[in-house]
Amino acid sequence: MLADEPAVLDYLRGAMAFAPQEQFRVLYLNAGNEPLCDEVASIGSVSAVHIYPREVLKRCLELGATAIIVAHNHPSGRLVASRRDRIMTRKLVEAATALGIAVHDHILIAREGSLSFRRKGFL
Repeated sequence: MLADEPAVLDYLRGAMAFAPQEQFRVLYLNAGNEPLCDEVASIGSVSAVHIYPREVLKRCLELGATAIIVAHNHPSGRLVASRRDRIMTRKLVEAATALGIAVHDHILIAREGSLSFRRKGFL
């Protein structure tokens, strides 16, 4: 299903690019980087979504996930990671690392494309 980066981006774009509110989605992966589960962890407003790293990591432990890919959308279409986006991602990565869980990427999705925090050097 999600064999490579283009497949992940296509999947996420189809799942959330046209959503009317921001949503934060987590792809939970096993040790072979195969998907265990895809869940919307939070739904926000048209311009913000709140996420709690504790809840994401709790779900990782419940599922036995060893890695995650997180994503959120911008209904406005702007492919710009806010300061708040970067801070939240850093907190999530720090907490996940302490539990031995890899955060492969945080992907920002909009109608016209995507932005990878990993590729931008934010991870």
